[in-house]
Amino acid sequence: MEIVAWVLVVIAAVAMLLALWRFLTLRSQGTSVIIRRLPASGTHGWRHGRVRYNGEELHYYKLRSLSPGADLVLNRQQLEFLDSRPLTDREASFMDPSLKVTTISNDGQLYEIVVDSRGLMALTAWMESAPNIRQERTDFNKLRNRITRHQNGR
Repeated sequence: MEIVAWVLVVIAAVAMLLALWRFLTLRSQGTSVIIRRLPASGTHGWRHGRVRYNGEELHYYKLRSLSPGADLVLNRQQLEFLDSRPLTDREASFMDPSLKVTTISNDGQLYEIVVDSRGLMALTAWMESAPNIRQERTDFNKLRNRITRHQNGR
């Protein structure tokens, strides 16, 4: 019985350390958002969290999660704005009524995201600055070899 108690204490301590680490590392980074996966009805499915832009990916971290990694990763090349709408009366009861709900699509999966105007501007700029998915990536090694080959007279 004593071993079981110690195992439970260790598990609780690890969970507390993960929660503390996640709180301290994410609190000062990223943008506060409220997001839910569609289809959803009423006020169900809304989750508070933070988003961070990481190159070509948007990492979403739920507020109530112990996972050391992102809870949702969205690829910038597959993201698309669909529409926006005002909050419903029930949604305005737990969100700032001045905010708007924006519907986005990521590779066919729909999400609703609520973010302040600055966060929406940052998200829009990040998405619009993505290179075209059809754009061919430059292979700098191949380009360097081609240049040096011509300089060496081959």
